[in-house]
Formats: sequence, structure tokens, C-alpha cells
Amino acid sequence: MENKLREDLWKSIQAHYERNDYTEAVRDAIFHTSELLREKSGFYDKDGSKLVEASLLGNTPAILVNKNETTTERDIQQGIGFALKGIMQSVRNLISHEKFTYTQNEAEAIILYINYLLNQVDHSGGVTKIDNIMELLYDEDFTCSEEYAELLLKEVPVKKRYDLLLKLFLNRERLPQHQLRYFINQLYNALSKTTKADFCKVVSKNLMKCKDDKNLRMYIHYFMDATYLEIDKLAQLRLEDLVYKSIQNGEFEYYSDDDFSPAEMRCNSKGTLGTWLNDRIELLSNKDNIINTISEKMFSSINEQRYVFEYFSCYFKEPSSFDDREVKKIKQQLTDGNALFQRWLEAPIEVFEIKEYIDLFGEEYAKCKEINAQIEEYPF
Repeated sequence: MENKLREDLWKSIQAHYERNDYTEAVRDAIFHTSELLREKSGFYDKDGSKLVEASLLGNTPAILVNKNETTTERDIQQGIGFALKGIMQSVRNLISHEKFTYTQNEAEAIILYINYLLNQVDHSGGVTKIDNIMELLYDEDFTCSEEYAELLLKEVPVKKRYDLLLKLFLNRERLPQHQLRYFINQLYNALSKTTKADFCKVVSKNLMKCKDDKNLRMYIHYFMDATYLEIDKLAQLRLEDLVYKSIQNGEFEYYSDDDFSPAEMRCNSKGTLGTWLNDRIELLSNKDNIINTISEKMFSSINEQRYVFEYFSCYFKEPSSFDDREVKKIKQQLTDGNALFQRWLEAPIEVFEIKEYIDLFGEEYAKCKEINAQIEEYPF
């Protein structure tokens, strides 16, 4: 018998079978079947025929033995499901509720049939609902609104949510850069407090050796909002140091995609990591140092100015926070016709007409605007 069964099924029935207790061997085989279905479907709260129905039957079965698209495929899916449901109703219920014994031949016939059905479920190239969701999330054309994220979360069995989140994190380098953040945040928030702590331990361990690469950027983009305040302090400090150095070294440089394309100004490679944090700096413990660096770069070289004006202008000080030296420097930049400062002040002075900005920089802003208008009219 051992040579006729898959290894996991044989191990589950071996003890009773070798003692010639064939009825209990059948019971063991059915118990093993239920455990396998729970593991693959995530329906740990279901049993018997209800477990089979949720796992293999209905319009959206959690376990697919094939693509379940053509009539033939749907027939096979239904056939496997109803066969296992029949085992649960006729065999499992019989030995559970009545005194009944199977002969060796009867027991072997049932166990061999169960073996066949499990092979169909486990080794036919079948796909679980989690696999389908993973495939959907990795699709470049996938878009996920907050409402869609809520509906998609309901499709994930409760016991499988941690596994899915962990898979997404460990394979985050492959995640397309679209709106998955809603779904990942909801997936994390749906976990229990204990499971959240377990996930953050994995994240912390991973970030302890992080470097400036796509893995780190995908953590920032997709997982940072949900987990950052819960990960280990050492992991936080490593990330914060990398971000600080990136912003320190950030500037714009001329790049050309090939020898025939005109060069254009872009952020340099050293400053790229910092730009992924441009809306999350408040989460960092070294945010004051970073904001001070941003303020210093406002008055540095033109290429460093382009970097901070492009990505970090939301962290520039309010007028009341500028000291006399900084006010003087801003006025000088405007007097010199620096278009970066003009564009920065356009909204508070012209759109919202904020008195504090107008009183401080209105006159110099007007001069700067005039200079740049002349340049546009007579560029040569």
C-alpha cells in the first residue's frame, strides 16, 4: 500500500493501517484531506462538506485544479469538488456518527480514491486564490482604488492574509510602481496585533542590511506608511542615515539617453533615494537635520537648488521662521532673476495673496518676474 500512495497520505494512515485498524486508517486519510484543504484555502474555520464547498465549489472556489475557464475545465473542477464532498458526506459522516468498520479491501479502495483526488488538487498545476491575487497585483496594468482594495481584501482568507503580505514584501522588487499602497495598508491593518508584530520583525531584520536599491525604495513606497513606527530602532536609523546622505548629495545633472538625444536635467543617482521620502520625512527621527539640510541647499549651487525646489519645497520654512540672513538671501536670489524662487513664491503671492509673503518678498518677486519675462521674450 505504501508504494501506491503519495508520501504525506501514507504517513498520515501508516500507524493504524499497519495495526490492521482499517476504519481508523480511513478516518486518518479524511482528516489529512481536510488539513490539506484548509492549508491551501485558508478556511481554517470550516469542516466537512462545508470546507469542500468553500474550497473547490461555487462561483469563486479558493482552490483551482485548473484555470476553470472552459466548460471542460469547470466540469473537472466541479467533479473533483463533488467527489470530495461525497467522501465527506458518505464516508466521514458514517464513521463519525455510527459504529461502522471497513474491511481491508474497502478501506484500501477508499484511501486509493482519496489519493487520486488529492493528486488532482495538489499536483495538477492547480492555482489557489492567493496565487490568482498575486498574479493580479503584479500586473503592470492593475489599478487599485481604496474601494477596490476593500473588496479585494475580502477575497483573501483570513488565515492567508499574513502569508500574502509576507510574499509581497519579500518579492517587493518585482512589484510594479502603481497604486498598490491602498491594498497593502488594508492588508496590514487587517492582521491581528500579534501577527503585525511578527511581520514587523521580518521587516526589521530585512532592513538592518538595507542599501540604496530598488528593494529599499519599494519598502518606502508600499510598506513604510503601515510599518515604519513599529519596526526596530536600529532598522529605522539605518534607513534614516541613507536618506540623509542621499538628500545631502542630491542635485540635478545633465543626462542623455544616447549620443543623439539632447541632454536634460535630472536628479543624480545619489539623490534619488531621498526623493522617495519627499512626503514622509515627518516620520523620521532625524527630520530636523534633514529639513536644515534642505534649507541650506536652497542657497547652494543652482543644481542643488533645482533638487530641493523640485522635491522638497513643501519643507521650506514659513516666512516667520526665516532669520534676517535668510530673508536677505531670498531677496538676492529674486533680484538676480532666479526662476526657481519665483515659481516657489508665485502661489502665496499671486494666487493666495498671503500678506506675510507679499510684505517680505513682494517687491523683489515683481522684479524677478519682470526679468524672466524679458528672458522669455528675448531669449538670445
